[in-house]
Amino acid sequence: MRSIHIKASREYDVLVERGLLDRAGELLREVSAPGMAAIVSDDTVYALYGERTVKALEKAGYRVHSFTFPAGEGSKNLSTYADVLHFLGEHRFSRSDVVVALGGGVVGDLAGFAAATYQRGMGFAQIPTTLLAAVDSSVGGKTAVDLPTGKNQAGSFYQPAS
Repeated sequence: MRSIHIKASREYDVLVERGLLDRAGELLREVSAPGMAAIVSDDTVYALYGERTVKALEKAGYRVHSFTFPAGEGSKNLSTYADVLHFLGEHRFSRSDVVVALGGGVVGDLAGFAAATYQRGMGFAQIPTTLLAAVDSSVGGKTAVDLPTGKNQAGSFYQPAS
């Protein structure tokens, strides 16, 4: 496995290896005590990788709830962001639980912004599924949603735990 150590406001490692998805729970457990995990993903990615991710997290002791939204930049807005926050509240997530972004840049931005702001910050992990997300948006802590007046106008910098 290749590991790249990121030094930011919160230090973390970026892991690169074929087959890591099936070890997601075990790897997450190294940085976050098992509790509840919210997988946030778009409907396209979730159909491909959701079941494997749920199984990996459950095997590591996490109680998993999944939230999906329509794929595409059009979903990166205040309405979907509010839906994620409502979902977290409905399922009684706490600051000690974790949001897992499973997808590309839109998913990471939306899930990260929700994790940064729900109860003033909770655990956050990224499982990027596109090359651009793997080398750009999932590294560096940029999280945001679009407003009617432009892209990425409401956001924060929030480093993932993993």
